[in-house]
Amino acid sequence: MKSLPFVVFCLLSASVFGQRVFDIDSEVRENSMIITRTAQDMITKQNYSKAAEILENVMDSDPSFHAAYVNYYNSAKNIPTKIPELIASLREALEIFEQDDELAYYLGNVFQTEKMFIEAIEAYSEAIAFSKINGEDFPIVWAYHFNRGNCFLKTGQHAKAIIDYSNALELSPDNPDILTNRGFSYYKTGKQPQACQDWEEARKLGSEDTNRYLETFCK
Repeated sequence: MKSLPFVVFCLLSASVFGQRVFDIDSEVRENSMIITRTAQDMITKQNYSKAAEILENVMDSDPSFHAAYVNYYNSAKNIPTKIPELIASLREALEIFEQDDELAYYLGNVFQTEKMFIEAIEAYSEAIAFSKINGEDFPIVWAYHFNRGNCFLKTGQHAKAIIDYSNALELSPDNPDILTNRGFSYYKTGKQPQACQDWEEARKLGSEDTNRYLETFCK
């Protein structure tokens, strides 16, 4: 089975979601922007603890600043002791930014990393549902399906995983990681020809991980 990377973008979602209204002073917002840019630089330098610390202050003083939550995720996910706080902050953000598919996806990623697969599937399902409302042109929407498929794969729900991987391929064609994992799911459901076809296509697209599957199961 192909390793299961998470795709992360440090940007504001293009999604159009509802949002609770906060009366934020312009100086507070400007300060939030400056601090968040500083945090982004810290994240680039892997100074995750300090970045998380200053972003917590931003979220407290300016709770409707979306970029703070995105970057808090990018920092706190690398700090094991911060995971409970990260989950809480993302849940709070989803109450502020209603139907925000990006933040729901990040919450799913945290749950998946913690092997909380039921919760991860629920969060990814929300992200997928929200993306149907907001539009699927946001560049990581394919990963919503891919990572929910990974959770189904890890919990032995291979038929459901195939559906998610197929949907992910529609949004990210010629993606060898999706093909590799769908091939594994096909094989686990007794569909060896389809599995071998996916693995062969993934190999043509540059994946070396499928060689052992092809050599073992497709001779």
